[in-house]
Amino acid sequence: MKFKLMGNRKSFYLTEGVKTNLIFQRIIWPLSGILLFEICYLFSLFISPFSTFKLILFAILGLVSGDWARKKNQSNKSKKRILALRNDFPYFAEYLALCVTAGLSPVMSIKKILENDLSDSFSKVLFSELNQFLSEIHDGKSTTFALDELAKRINIPEIYRFVDALIVTMERGTPLASVLRQQAVDLREAQRREFLDLGNKAELKMMVPVVFLILPVSILFALWPSLYQLNQMSAF
Repeated sequence: MKFKLMGNRKSFYLTEGVKTNLIFQRIIWPLSGILLFEICYLFSLFISPFSTFKLILFAILGLVSGDWARKKNQSNKSKKRILALRNDFPYFAEYLALCVTAGLSPVMSIKKILENDLSDSFSKVLFSELNQFLSEIHDGKSTTFALDELAKRINIPEIYRFVDALIVTMERGTPLASVLRQQAVDLREAQRREFLDLGNKAELKMMVPVVFLILPVSILFALWPSLYQLNQMSAF
């Protein structure tokens, strides 16, 4: 489904702000890495003479490390954002189905949810995304276009399927309540699978210290008295 891109002054400034922040991040992280490594090099001058090669080498190492730290930080923020959205969106879908069943339109339902529930109990990530959706509606954009933009910004498969089903249902004029309830059930199932995957990954992470640290130490404590006695007997 294709929509014509509609721009306005507000979205232009938002895009420019995001671009400026990205450029700032790409500059400040490598510079911080260079500064940190050069400080370490200055401390190393107490034990070794000055070397231009080492100065340049530490600068390159700081540049690479700073850029790696920036990417790692962005990756961690993206993972936290996706996790927060996956945790909160099923609750939102259930509330939306309830409001639509009560006779409200999707846009009015989202307004009511934001006013009564999301501002207190839900994460700021979903709250801000839905606020941006409502601002696009107030700017004159169609509901289907704003929903499609919401799905693109969130960019999570199960949420994209939910929004796509909502758009198709609105365009066909079929009842929304039953579709929303089924989509909420699907989102709950996807959330359950996500929690199971996180639990399996946590179990694997817990196996590392158990196998490589706790188990060898336990075996050593169990065998040490016997080995000590055998060593004493062999001495006689």
